[in-house]
Amino acid sequence: MNGYTIFLAVTDRTDRTDRTDRTDRTDRTDRADRTGRTGQSDPAFALTALAVEPGRLGEAEERAAAALAGLAPDAAWLDLDPSVRREVVTRVRAVPHHAVDHTEHDRAPARSASPLADCLRSLAADGPFAEIAARPHTVYITGGHPVGDAASAPFLAGAEAVHPDAEAHFPALARLASLLATAAGPSIDAAVPDEEDLYDAFDRYTLGGLG
Repeated sequence: MNGYTIFLAVTDRTDRTDRTDRTDRTDRTDRADRTGRTGQSDPAFALTALAVEPGRLGEAEERAAAALAGLAPDAAWLDLDPSVRREVVTRVRAVPHHAVDHTEHDRAPARSASPLADCLRSLAADGPFAEIAARPHTVYITGGHPVGDAASAPFLAGAEAVHPDAEAHFPALARLASLLATAAGPSIDAAVPDEEDLYDAFDRYTLGGLG
């Protein structure tokens, strides 16, 4: 593949909860000033994105597989022992990437026509993903989440292809995107030290609510 490859992990709990006014967006440069949310429940809807640079997809898949070796397929970040989290962070640093983003839908997603489209528009509006929104790219979605009304949203509308079954194509990178989704809360809350923060393994990342 000559373009960027984007893996999307969708967290959808809109049938169980409806949250508003969660967090401000933060990036690696202002990590110390991020807004905490300790004690709050998980987001009703969130989108986690992992982008791999052109020409490095095969290498990224191999290194992600090595980084996640030994972990249960459905492992959540806080379920892992601290020593395991530290080891995984160290290994994941070797995975080639463009950037990582975690966007929590903080505007009553249950009343939105498409929370996924809202998150994709936010993703394309600013930061490292905005840089590649108009460039050639292919999208892989983990968990088979339906695109639905988000088909015309940024990244999906302009994609060379959209695959709803990321696990069938690049299982290790799909797992990494899903693991990042579970690691976002502890990172936003600063509930784990840097050496146990999965997002700290990436050179460029953003976390927070809609932009």
